[in-house]
Amino acid sequence: DGTPGTKIGTKTQTFAIPYRPSVDLVHCTGGKWYDATSATCFNGFAVNLTFDVKSLNLTLPDEVIYGIAYNTSHYGYAPVGAAPCSLTTAGCGYDSLNVATADAVTVGENFNENDVYQYTLFDSCTDGPVIPFGRDGECWGGLLPATQFNAANAPANQNDCKSGGWRTRTTAGGASFPNQGQCIQYVNTGK
Repeated sequence: DGTPGTKIGTKTQTFAIPYRPSVDLVHCTGGKWYDATSATCFNGFAVNLTFDVKSLNLTLPDEVIYGIAYNTSHYGYAPVGAAPCSLTTAGCGYDSLNVATADAVTVGENFNENDVYQYTLFDSCTDGPVIPFGRDGECWGGLLPATQFNAANAPANQNDCKSGGWRTRTTAGGASFPNQGQCIQYVNTGK
């Protein structure tokens, strides 16, 4: 029904995220930076991050609600607190982090394309709190989290491929099988 259930896993990772390039007053307006390769001005600087949760050995249900959390100077699960950069007008780079958005998910489908899930004091739809983690609904149309899931469900033996089982199985890399024969071949050869 779109309501978060019991947490099934959590993973903490540290990433080196580069700073956004400096403002380009020659090519851009509004405080944007210029990318010469695409001849385009941008506000932000997108960096792809990969969370590897294989070590959690999760068996996922058919529907999953996920969250991505990070700490800033004053917010997050464990705020960083005062630092030399937080005392400057530029602030700290981690105080301006965002989770990117895209037009569509690449695996599965969204429960409701107008919803995201947050844990926040000021949600985007009603300016009220979403605490604890919950649905911030009905105003996010077209701004969907840019997340790709690679959920693998590899067959352990040929029987896992039979009686339509190949439809729910994948390679170890998450690729689906076009038919039962390809699934059985994968069990036998790993290819």
